[in-house]
Amino acid sequence: MYKRILLPTDGSALSREAVRGGVQFAKDCGAEVVGIHVVSLAAGAQLDTWVAHAPHLAQRRQALFDKLADEYLADITATASGAHVASTVIKVHAPEPWQAIVHAADDLGCDLIYLASHGWKGDRARMLGSETLKVLQESKVAVLVHKPVAGAA
Repeated sequence: MYKRILLPTDGSALSREAVRGGVQFAKDCGAEVVGIHVVSLAAGAQLDTWVAHAPHLAQRRQALFDKLADEYLADITATASGAHVASTVIKVHAPEPWQAIVHAADDLGCDLIYLASHGWKGDRARMLGSETLKVLQESKVAVLVHKPVAGAA
């Protein structure tokens, strides 16, 4: 059925729940998983403002976001390993996470994107413009949206 499943994560509780679900789904399908975290790049004007007030802030922000990305991706690796599912992970730096996810699915030969219905924004992400909705609208690859279990974070 599916052979290579892309598992985007933003590190939120809902995203971690989707990772667990995606790994189990991959195990059931006999598929491998590719974990991805997109480190958002600050918009040019926003970054210019930060740098003008504190030149070191851009580097500190980047180092923090890279460290967090590594932690989120390590969680995917550990979850997949615990389930005996083959996995690889990638970290991408891009201005639009949804766009990086869509491109990664194509570039890496994934035949499914399995992602959380919401991320850090929680229920507010239901409104038009959420990353999940943009992936659904733009992906040429099949998308499976993981809905949170009732009472989950």
